[in-house]
Amino acid sequence: MKLRHGLTVVICLTLLAACGKVGPVKPLQKALPSAVSNATLDQKGNALLLAWDIPTTNQDGSALDNLKGFDIYRSDYNLAKGCPECRPPKNLLRQVDLAYYQSSNRNSKRIYMWDSGVDEEVGFRYRIVPMTTEGHAGAEVLIHRPCYSAPYPPMEVTGEALDKQVRLSWSAAEESRQGVTIVGYNIYRRSGDSYFSALPLNEAPVVETAYEDFQVNNGTLYTYAVRTVIAIADQRLESPLSSPINLLPQRPL
Repeated sequence: MKLRHGLTVVICLTLLAACGKVGPVKPLQKALPSAVSNATLDQKGNALLLAWDIPTTNQDGSALDNLKGFDIYRSDYNLAKGCPECRPPKNLLRQVDLAYYQSSNRNSKRIYMWDSGVDEEVGFRYRIVPMTTEGHAGAEVLIHRPCYSAPYPPMEVTGEALDKQVRLSWSAAEESRQGVTIVGYNIYRRSGDSYFSALPLNEAPVVETAYEDFQVNNGTLYTYAVRTVIAIADQRLESPLSSPINLLPQRPL
């Protein structure tokens, strides 16, 4: 009887252990990236500039150490109908490799992406998706805006190179469209073989037709260009760059 009773207990324990197994053990999934922050979408000339801050944490608050880059999706919409109920874009526009981007942009913590394949008087919507090295998608961000006909850039940009200083001037831009207001001008600068920065030198549009740059070094050749800034509807946008001008600040002889 004791032997039979012992066998019964072993069988019951075995059955209980078996009941607790519902399938093969699955590995825990790694946390997924948080959404990007501070996403902006600006029109500069006949292109749109999409920008965002690189996330540093996962959605659970842990450190994000396996970010591969970003998948960017785009769709367009009719301006007359607007985009309050646009579906998330499904057409992949571009993939941004984070390591390559940062190696070319001094380890920047913010991504700037130009989209020149846009049309005037059409709205565009973007979906920004962070991707891990394992191919998993993080939280997405949606952003949209209209793309209007750009204004003309200012004409006759001239300059004077002085000692650790550059002075610029230009002719006022003209705008005759109803409902369009000239807000001012943005000034862009580059040196050497670099490209013009995505951001202007000035923090706010310059309302005058002149600008002085004191953040220069003597003996360095700088190239300047100016964009007209207008307001239309509830949006601001910029013209293409003006004709560039080269200036070399230096000490007087």
